[in-house]
Amino acid sequence: MELSARSRIQSLIVCILFIMALVLPSRVEGAPNGTVVSGYINSDTTWTQSGSPYQVDGFIEVAKGATLTIEAGVTVENYPAGGASQNYNFDVYGRLLAQGTAVAPIQFLPGPLAWSGIHISGTIDEINQGSVLEYVNLYGGGYAGPGASGNLVLSYSEVTVRHSQFNDSHGDGILGNDGGSGGVAHVSDSSFTNNAGYAISFENGSVNPVLSNLTATGNGASLPYGGNLVFINDNYLHGAHTWEYMGLPYLILSTIVAEDGVLTIEPGVDVMAFPGNDGLDIVGRLQVNGTAANPVRIRAADPQTGWSGVLIAGTDVKPSTGSLLDHVIISEGGHHLANGLYIDYGSATVTNSRIENSGGSGVGLNRQASIVMTDTQIIGNHGYAIDVWQAEDQFNLSGITASGNMTDTISIHTGAMAGNHHWTDSGIDTFDIDGYVSVAANGVLTIDPGLTLRFHEGRDMTVNGRLVSIGTVTAPILFTSVNPVPGQWIGVTFVGEPARHATGDFKYTTLEYGGYGGGAMVGIENADVNFGFCTLRYSGSDAIRISPPPPPASLTGLQMMAPTAETVHLYLNRLAGNTSYAINNTDPAATVGATYNWWGDPTGPTADSNPGGKGDSVYGNVHYEHFLETENTYLVYLPFSQR
Repeated sequence: MELSARSRIQSLIVCILFIMALVLPSRVEGAPNGTVVSGYINSDTTWTQSGSPYQVDGFIEVAKGATLTIEAGVTVENYPAGGASQNYNFDVYGRLLAQGTAVAPIQFLPGPLAWSGIHISGTIDEINQGSVLEYVNLYGGGYAGPGASGNLVLSYSEVTVRHSQFNDSHGDGILGNDGGSGGVAHVSDSSFTNNAGYAISFENGSVNPVLSNLTATGNGASLPYGGNLVFINDNYLHGAHTWEYMGLPYLILSTIVAEDGVLTIEPGVDVMAFPGNDGLDIVGRLQVNGTAANPVRIRAADPQTGWSGVLIAGTDVKPSTGSLLDHVIISEGGHHLANGLYIDYGSATVTNSRIENSGGSGVGLNRQASIVMTDTQIIGNHGYAIDVWQAEDQFNLSGITASGNMTDTISIHTGAMAGNHHWTDSGIDTFDIDGYVSVAANGVLTIDPGLTLRFHEGRDMTVNGRLVSIGTVTAPILFTSVNPVPGQWIGVTFVGEPARHATGDFKYTTLEYGGYGGGAMVGIENADVNFGFCTLRYSGSDAIRISPPPPPASLTGLQMMAPTAETVHLYLNRLAGNTSYAINNTDPAATVGATYNWWGDPTGPTADSNPGGKGDSVYGNVHYEHFLETENTYLVYLPFSQR
């Protein structure tokens, strides 16, 4: 019995020693140099400089809960003895503290064979944190290609890297592995040389790395856009994120700043976007903080193909508000006729910036959009300088330079303007109206001196509220057509209510080439409109037509207010070259005051009450007496009966 017990104890000791030989690193007789290590590290372990080099036979795995500390000056490499594995793996599920110095860096070498690179991993429920690589040089890690391996590969882990080098990997320098794994490295003062993939690749684009002072040369030689950059894959950004200026460009693939997210881009950052419909979408907020000396650039990785551009888009329930873009250059956006900067259910302020070479318009505004833009260039885009899809969108513009675009104008498509709207001469002085635009009953549209409104064929403006078009002698306002032919656009139609007239004031304004389809160039119904020092010419129909209000609908239980007659005044205007009537007043209750106007001929207007009048015609109750005898003076011609 006693011998049997002793035998069992001896067997147990042998087993324990065998397991320790597998797990614990030790110097092995016959090793060419240093210490051969292999297997699992289950407790805190230190690799010392005196034991260097450490030669990995097969694999090393640092278990969860264990820390492997590597001293300055240590070299880690393949175990090259005959019969050993051709590759070695280096996996960390615990913590790795590899902290060298400038004079004694730590080195990971492939030796004569290959190795996996350092893999640091956690789980979706428990991110592996706390590993540090400082003054570490890694060479030749990664069996597979870019996006599948690297010198440092991270899965569900967060690592700090300082003063390190990543060289000659078959994959990426640093790889945040797998789009769902959330691997992130905070990297500073480090270099990346001759890796087959990217310098740094974050497959999960939602990570928030802190990066500074990075250099890269010779990476990604076979990649379409090179590899001397930081790749950020598509994903949503929640919370606060910052893209620091760190010396390398960012390459993005469909980055979306979520509703609760804020993305800040620092001065000097260069962002490249994958070609096609991928871009930078802002549901939350974008803060671009460029400077005059160090602007931010956001551009296409492939300028020939372009990218979708910067999209600021919330919802009708929660718009995207508060975005600020200062000293930013947005280039080659608007893939497939979109825009360089596009706002939909959102708002933005853009200052001191440039939007250029878009496949569509420079700036696009859609539903419930607003923009404040100052001192900005819009250059070389293949559409309008600014494209406003909904007339109710608000745009406050100043100091804008537009050149080299397909059309250096602001396009207004369609919609009703409620509240106050102000169209200014921001440096772009022409508005193209290519839809049906209206001013709501509670709306006011003010047009600044010097502006031109060009209407596309068959288009018009309906005013149910108020229109103010007050030019000056030196900066008159022009309402015209894209194609200067009579009858090309309809006109401006004022339509109010009996109890609430629409109103309009025109001064130093020219209206021409309206009257499309027999419509009046200025239509007036339940409206009060004044003209002074204006020109109304070349209408394909009537220049001005006053129509009686429609009969009130029969509404049981409601007392209809009696309609109020229109008030129309014209003073010191020019009305000439119109196809039909200059003024056609078909409302017997309305009186048109039209004294001291030029009718295209010294004899005055053609009217039954003006025998011999050869100018543009008038009809109805129009007080045209004391008309101008010449176009360019205020001499008065009196009717024969008053001579």
